[in-house]
Amino acid sequence: MKGHGNQVRQAKLRRYRAQAVGWLSVLLLMSSLVACRRAVPLPTLGKIGSFKLQDQAAQPFSPEKLRGRVWVAAFMFTRCPIICPRITRQMQQLQVIAKAKKLEVSFVSISVDPENDTPSVLRQYGAKYGADFATWSFLTGDYALIKQTAEQGFKLALEGRADAKQADFGITHGSQLVLLDVEGQIRGYYRSSEDEAMKQLMVDAGRLIAEAE
Repeated sequence: MKGHGNQVRQAKLRRYRAQAVGWLSVLLLMSSLVACRRAVPLPTLGKIGSFKLQDQAAQPFSPEKLRGRVWVAAFMFTRCPIICPRITRQMQQLQVIAKAKKLEVSFVSISVDPENDTPSVLRQYGAKYGADFATWSFLTGDYALIKQTAEQGFKLALEGRADAKQADFGITHGSQLVLLDVEGQIRGYYRSSEDEAMKQLMVDAGRLIAEAE
């Protein structure tokens, strides 16, 4: 009887060990899958190319100025009644978060109404929204170049010229925020209307910074 009891206990121990090994294998596999997902880089969606505009201080600005930095870009104009204020508020909140997290991220807002949005107008607009011009530039310049930059560089739509008699001032433009890496490559588009998308943008910006180190 005693020998039989030992055999039963040993059989149970073998089953427990087999179960433990099985669970360990599952956990290791799950960990491996999670690690693989985390390791997948953000997609590269094209390079924006070069352009030459002016910032809010009437200084020349080109993407080369941001080489080596992760940055976020958006199109807007100061007379925009609905969409642009939301875009600019999102950019301002992202700048605050980036500073709090010590993430070296730059921000660029490009006006699609350059006839009205002179450097001084953009400077006042940025100040109104609490922009820190040390890492946030507001750009203006030739409309044809801005349209080319939006459509061919950032792959965002831009149609129309400012007309106060028209809905939305007669201008239609992409409202997504664009994330760019240290080489000026587009790595993601994020809906400015979605707070979760803005959170993901900052997570992805942190990944790009870490990859560049």
